[in-house]
Amino acid sequence: MNKYMAGLITVTAWIEAARSHKADILLGALSLALGAVALIGYGYASDGTLRALLWPHAKITGAFFHIKLPYQNGVGYVAAGRGFAIGPDCMGARFTIMLFCMSVCVFTWRVRGAYKLAFFILSLIGSAIAGAIANSARIIGSVPIIPSGQFAAIHAGTGVVIYLVTLAAIYILIDRITRSKCKRTQR
Repeated sequence: MNKYMAGLITVTAWIEAARSHKADILLGALSLALGAVALIGYGYASDGTLRALLWPHAKITGAFFHIKLPYQNGVGYVAAGRGFAIGPDCMGARFTIMLFCMSVCVFTWRVRGAYKLAFFILSLIGSAIAGAIANSARIIGSVPIIPSGQFAAIHAGTGVVIYLVTLAAIYILIDRITRSKCKRTQR
C-alpha cells in the first residue's frame, strides 16, 4: 500500500468517525460558539445586565458577611464601610464559560439520544451555578486580604487555586455520573 492510499484510508476513517458523532460535534461547536458570543457580549453588557449577572455573587457574599451590598451604576455591588465592590471583573465569566465548554465538549459523547440536549442545558445551568459559587468563594476569601497591600497577587493566586479545584471537581463529578450511566446503558 502506498502513502497515497494510506492517507485516503485515514481521511475516510476520520469522515466516518465524524458522521457517527455528528451530534456530539455539533453540540461541542455550539457550546464553543455560545461561549464566544457570551464573552463578546459580556464586554458590551449594559448596567442592567451586569446587575443581574452579579446579583448571585453579591447575595452570597452579603449573606456570608451579613452586610447589604447596594448596586451602584458603573461600579457594581458596593460594600461602603468595607472598602470593596463586586464589579464586572469579579464575575469570572471566562471561568464559567470554560467550565461549560469543558462539560459539553468532553462528556457529550457519553450521553445517548435525546438526553444529549438535556445534558447540554444542564451543563449550561450547572456551569452558571458552579461558577457563581466558585467566584463567590474567591470574593469571600479575598475580602480579608484587602488591607494587606498584596491584594492583587493573593487575589490572583487564590483565584487560580479555586478555579483549578472547581474545574477538577466538576470534571470528576461529571465523569463519575456519565461513566456509571454509560455502563448501565451498555448492558
